[in-house]
Amino acid sequence: MPFLQEQDAAFVRTRLAQDLRDDVTLEFFAPATGGLVLPGQDGQTAEYARQILAEVAALSPKIRLNVHSTIAEPDAAKAFGIARTPGTAVIGAHDFGVRFYGMPAGYEFATLLELIITASQGTTAIAPQTREMLAQLQRDIHLQVFVTPT
Repeated sequence: MPFLQEQDAAFVRTRLAQDLRDDVTLEFFAPATGGLVLPGQDGQTAEYARQILAEVAALSPKIRLNVHSTIAEPDAAKAFGIARTPGTAVIGAHDFGVRFYGMPAGYEFATLLELIITASQGTTAIAPQTREMLAQLQRDIHLQVFVTPT
């Protein structure tokens, strides 16, 4: 059973067709990609997340989904900087370092959609004052944004 209702899928398909510029690759990481799941790993949440990403990828020829297991492919997880699962590297023409952790359902689905579009366009809607402030940073920083509906 699909996660996206047909009218929602139609909306997303139209939005992607209008707003995607460059191709986007979603590098998705789960604890395992089939078979045995280790205790303490939330395989069910990862599988739901994979299904949602697959549905989104099917809505545009500009989106490619690659599925990985952190257990079977620890070097790939390290290469993409994936620290936990489910985790997705959202990559446009360049890898801007954007990572999405968790299941992109509910309010988080809109966040995922905007990340995909932003990565495709290679730019953000950051205010000029914020860009100026960021340009003054003396070293790289690790920024995390946590989204929750509560």
